[in-house]
Amino acid sequence: MRASVASLPPRRVRAFTLIELLVVIAIIAVLIALLLPAVQAAREAARRSQCVNNLKQLGLAMHNYHSSNDSFPMGRTGMGFNYPASNGDPNRRTWAFNILANIEQGPLYNAINFSRTFYDWSNTTAMRTEVVAYNCPSDPGCTIVLSPSDAQTVRSNGNYMVNWGNTTWYQDVTNPSFNPYVGPLPPTTGLPYLAAPFTANKAINFSAIVDGTSNTLMMSEIICPESKGPYNPDVDHRGDIWNDDQNCSMFMAYSTPNSKTIDQVPGYCVSTDLKRSNPPCIVTSSLPGFNAARSYHSGGVNALMCDGSVKFTKDAVNLAIWRGLSSMNGQEVISADSY
Repeated sequence: MRASVASLPPRRVRAFTLIELLVVIAIIAVLIALLLPAVQAAREAARRSQCVNNLKQLGLAMHNYHSSNDSFPMGRTGMGFNYPASNGDPNRRTWAFNILANIEQGPLYNAINFSRTFYDWSNTTAMRTEVVAYNCPSDPGCTIVLSPSDAQTVRSNGNYMVNWGNTTWYQDVTNPSFNPYVGPLPPTTGLPYLAAPFTANKAINFSAIVDGTSNTLMMSEIICPESKGPYNPDVDHRGDIWNDDQNCSMFMAYSTPNSKTIDQVPGYCVSTDLKRSNPPCIVTSSLPGFNAARSYHSGGVNALMCDGSVKFTKDAVNLAIWRGLSSMNGQEVISADSY
């Protein structure tokens, strides 16, 4: 006879309590909070590495251009300087045009109508083309065109600027004369211009770099500002690499990288009270222009030297050292561990 088996009560399955669930969620949130900065730091390290590669590519392009032409490209060509004058408006352009073929942008170079000025309708398509090698991936604003509401003045921007020396846009011109330059930073007696590898209407070669190519800046980077609108004074010239005007395709070492000293931009800048992400600036009509090297990299900027090497220069670099690196004939003695 089969033995009867007593029926067992149903087994209770224990679930998470609300408190336990909240604890697990809190632990996951803490882990995410701990990991997110590390992920962001890794991404920025990758972007910074790409920025270095971009500058090395530009340095190689400059050297290849020098090999073919026995000089670097002119910093800008156009009127308004006491150097030999160009033949008017069609010659208004910058170094950014000249090295396009050396950064594998031959088709873009061939598409430019050099018989017309850079802002002519015939060059609209070319000027709107974004050149990746001219943009730092850490800067989210450099894909923004200069004036998105005005069809003719739409142009792509760039982060990488040539070294315009230790003073201002006017450098050593005699009329108006700002050499030596007496400005908001020392010395109060005036800062003399000590020559730079890029200038207006004049090409510089290696033999002119008396201080040595490894001790002289070729290029650095800036933060692309955002324009407020299409018309003056709602546009910002800083980063307008195709334009030969003041503060467009160059930086000055008058102030240190990411300096709190306000950039002086004659006529065309949008200050931080209008666009909070913009670098500080003041619009002036009577003072010469200067704009500092700036970047989104923490603690400094990448800088390309004239020998083709790229170095990370800290914001805390001594002002005299930074100015010395920008000059090519100052005969400063600069230690490699001082910047």
